[in-house]
Amino acid sequence: MKKIEIKTKRMTLRPMSDGEIEALMERIDSDELRAAYGEMLEGSRRDPENRIWYAPWKMMLKGSQEYIGDLCFKGPVRNHSVEIGYGVLPEHERNGYASEALQAMTQWAFSQKDIVFVEAETDPDNKASQRVLEKCGFVPDGTGAEGPRFMLENPLTNWSPVYMLFGMSIGMAIGRQQDQMLFGMAIGISLGVLVGELLNISEKKKRETLRQQRNPRT
Repeated sequence: MKKIEIKTKRMTLRPMSDGEIEALMERIDSDELRAAYGEMLEGSRRDPENRIWYAPWKMMLKGSQEYIGDLCFKGPVRNHSVEIGYGVLPEHERNGYASEALQAMTQWAFSQKDIVFVEAETDPDNKASQRVLEKCGFVPDGTGAEGPRFMLENPLTNWSPVYMLFGMSIGMAIGRQQDQMLFGMAIGISLGVLVGELLNISEKKKRETLRQQRNPRT
């Protein structure tokens, strides 16, 4: 599988190998955390084609490559959505690393096929984690098995400016041929804006359908 790395201002993020996960499990004192990493490892081995959606991703400082925490997705895309979790070692908390890594990982997720929503759940008492999610643009989305649930939706593209410029270019070309530059530009811009708005309407309808598929109760 192709090597995957995400670079942020201060960190490098990359999926852990099976050996790295096993070594991490040996160092952990918490039975609960050890079991969680065990589930990630099992998922990575069971479904190697979707390994990046199970394996924890190391958060490493760029200069020293020091491990300071990790993130993970909780399985492949489902209903155009993936769930993310994260944790920073206590000695590296309050430095903005979680927010920096989470923003990079969600943007990477949105660049992958079929992903429109990124979800996260937090313990009800973990106010710090909830603040990180809110800082990264997540909004409350009910309650899940672990506690308060949050969701981030990939913003829709506004096609009007794109097609306005495209229409203006075509209008200018036609205007030169007919010696009616201003008239050609006006027609081209108008048609471009119209096409852009029609695409915007179509995309909004598609997005609403995806929201319903993700949460049929809404």
